[in-house]
Amino acid sequence: MSISPIIPYRVKQQRVRDSGCSTPALDRALALLELVSAHPEGVTQSEIRKALGFTANLVFRLTKSLVGHGYLECDEQNRRFILTGKLLSLAQPRMEDRSLVQMSQDAMRWLRDKTGESAHIGVRSGFDCVVLDRVVGPHPFKCYVEAGTRGPLHSGAPGKVMLAWLPEEELTETLKQMPFNALTPNTITSRSVFVKHLKMVRDCGYAADYGETLLGHHCLGAPVFDAESRPMAAIWITAPSARLNENDVARQAPAVMEAGDRISKLIAGKVSIRRMSTEF
Repeated sequence: MSISPIIPYRVKQQRVRDSGCSTPALDRALALLELVSAHPEGVTQSEIRKALGFTANLVFRLTKSLVGHGYLECDEQNRRFILTGKLLSLAQPRMEDRSLVQMSQDAMRWLRDKTGESAHIGVRSGFDCVVLDRVVGPHPFKCYVEAGTRGPLHSGAPGKVMLAWLPEEELTETLKQMPFNALTPNTITSRSVFVKHLKMVRDCGYAADYGETLLGHHCLGAPVFDAESRPMAAIWITAPSARLNENDVARQAPAVMEAGDRISKLIAGKVSIRRMSTEF
């Protein structure tokens, strides 16, 4: 599912948070980045100035510096600033001289070809899953999520698999603090129900969501483990509900788990701790 163009809307005022560390320049630069990240359609210097209460000179210097360091880019025609992918590249794990995305490319392409659906790799950030990269499927009606997109852990297949294999104490503490907001009528909003659901995920080795984040948008995911057998990422496919119902999930799950195993083996140099190993 390609995302429709976003119609620009009024940029709201935003308060600059004081870190309390006597670093006002850094606080302002981070506030500017947060403002831009909230507006995928981009923001102008004038909108930044009004939203943050900065002077025109300060906005000019901050944006020029962030563009120079590669964190922002500017559409020369509309003079709107947007984030680049540099923050994502900094956030993703690295193994020696290779990033997680680089180590996942072959597995994602294999998974796309095996299932016919778009494949994604993502990591946890707080209570969200952040998409690092995707390989778009071949269907005329494509269903995918762009890199940089965030989604709640409790409502999507990738978030579920990154939570399901956490150590028990860590999982319990995480779930105590995690909000269980309802995004659709299908979203699990009960903490106790979600705990039981995660046990089912561990038992079968994969997770699915059936329109829990977006109605009509289904996902099927498996964990990626680090060298200590901790869930460090998730790999998953997305498809319209008509192409990924419960029967389709059962049929496609071995391929998704195999893709997760392939990446885990590259990272850790050993077989995944999951019991299921399928040869294709």
